[in-house]
Amino acid sequence: MSTLRARLVLAMLVTSLIVAAVIVASVRWFSAEQITHLLMEGVGSEAEARAMTDEYVWRVVIIGALAGLILGGITAWWLARRVLRPLAKLTDASRLVAGGDLAARVPEPSDRELRELAHAFNQMAATLERIEELRTALVEDVAHELRTPLTSLRGYTEALADGVIEPSADMLRTVHEEIERLTRLVEELDLLARNEAQARDRARAEVDLGEHVRRALALVAPELAARSIVVRFHGADSLPPITADPDGIGQVVGNFVQNAARYTTDGGVIGVRLEDEGGTIRCAIANSGPDIPSDELPLIWERLHRVDRSRARATGGAGIGLAIVRQIVEAHGGDVGARSAGGRTEIWFRLPAGT
Repeated sequence: MSTLRARLVLAMLVTSLIVAAVIVASVRWFSAEQITHLLMEGVGSEAEARAMTDEYVWRVVIIGALAGLILGGITAWWLARRVLRPLAKLTDASRLVAGGDLAARVPEPSDRELRELAHAFNQMAATLERIEELRTALVEDVAHELRTPLTSLRGYTEALADGVIEPSADMLRTVHEEIERLTRLVEELDLLARNEAQARDRARAEVDLGEHVRRALALVAPELAARSIVVRFHGADSLPPITADPDGIGQVVGNFVQNAARYTTDGGVIGVRLEDEGGTIRCAIANSGPDIPSDELPLIWERLHRVDRSRARATGGAGIGLAIVRQIVEAHGGDVGARSAGGRTEIWFRLPAGT
């Protein structure tokens, strides 16, 4: 497909050629007529001959000018229809977006340059709309996370102040747990912010990913044994090392393992697989349990997103861990993914092998 620029240039060249052809044909035709007339009829004087010649020249000029005006008008109309109208729509949509209507979109024209411009605008608008949705969801989720412990704390403190209840070990333990929950939420939010700013600047060293996985599994082994959860570990005999931030990778692996332990049903199975994919190391952790809806699956990596919002905060967490995981992995040049079907959910990450 030819570009719009080439088509415009070609259109103008064709228009110029047509106008030139009209002028040349007119001159040749009228000049031949004039010469024939002078040879056959003759004229009375030179002044009369000059006047006749001027008359025909002006006729040629007028015909050429009219032809150029008509063809130029047609070309201008075509340009306005093919170029200016899509740009006007883009301008109108830009004003709508600037006014807060982030759902505004423009149709994509057939010309490649205008189509690419419209596509870029639509992508930008979609990104802004998604960011606004995430911002709104973030505010709502933070408020939701803070509301429950703050409500409990307010109830206990008001009851104590009014003398309705007496301080007891159980009551103080509950208050302490609510304070700890608030502290964890604030620390996770702070960690998320610091990871955004510092993930790419941390010192890196040679890391044995298999050792990190085994260590994380050992930490949760007592809890898994108490819940009769079986762990199946499948690791390559020898994996190339990765160059990464050891603390960051430890946090990624630990979060994956804890996430699997949290959502595995009692008596279920956790499967861990480490694979060398030739240039990248893939770590996948799967657990048995309820499926994640397909429309929710891409959102598990977003801040404060939880598939089951009614889940107890102590069990479901604040929904920040996987967002931190994604930041760390992407800062190391890797990627993350997830799939869920048939009572089995698998989340994985990949990191470049070697230095």
